[in-house]
Amino acid sequence: MKAILFDFGGTIDTDGVHWSEKFWEYYQRYRIPVAKERFEQAFVTSETELGEDESLRQATFYATLVKQFNLQFAILGVRLDPGDVLKIVNSCYADVGKTIAGARKMLQELTGRYRMGVVSNFYGNLDIVCKEFGLDGLFEARVDSVVVGVKKPDPRIFRIALERLAEEAKNTYVVGDSYDRDIVPARQIGCTTIWLQGRSWTTPVSTEAADFTIQKLNDIMTIIPRG
Repeated sequence: MKAILFDFGGTIDTDGVHWSEKFWEYYQRYRIPVAKERFEQAFVTSETELGEDESLRQATFYATLVKQFNLQFAILGVRLDPGDVLKIVNSCYADVGKTIAGARKMLQELTGRYRMGVVSNFYGNLDIVCKEFGLDGLFEARVDSVVVGVKKPDPRIFRIALERLAEEAKNTYVVGDSYDRDIVPARQIGCTTIWLQGRSWTTPVSTEAADFTIQKLNDIMTIIPRG
């Protein structure tokens, strides 16, 4: 095996917690009076709108969080003081930063032994976010769905990453938290798949496309040869 492709959202930034569940943590922590079913509907709607928001293509992760929370609150009719919104954003950003710092240590161990890439359904600002968290030097290929015009679960997005790394699927691991969007399409093109089975709002009917299943991102170090 020569290469590793990682998902970003829900994998590197939250260690297996789907972003719907991550946001919901803060709704509960700050006692925002919304039923979970309504929140999930707002989450889906907001993600669609954000995917079409060209202003995010130059946004930092922090600025993206601000827009995400504010858009969700607007859809839900939740009115909070701007200062209170920033308290929520700051708490979430600090939590994510800590998680990414832990992932970065593991990724640094893998550099030099594997060619690495990140493949994500993002907002056009994946490069900016990777630089924001000191990850830009670790990935030779960074593939953002908005930039390349291909979105998971379309397997072509993984082929784009492989072309940029000049590697073959049979020599590549793919690591991601979404079974349907990461694991299934990566397996279809012949990659070895590592499913980060974390906290999500959905459960796959079958998991046969996962060659390996882990509970924490650092667990990949028990699977990937250290060389």
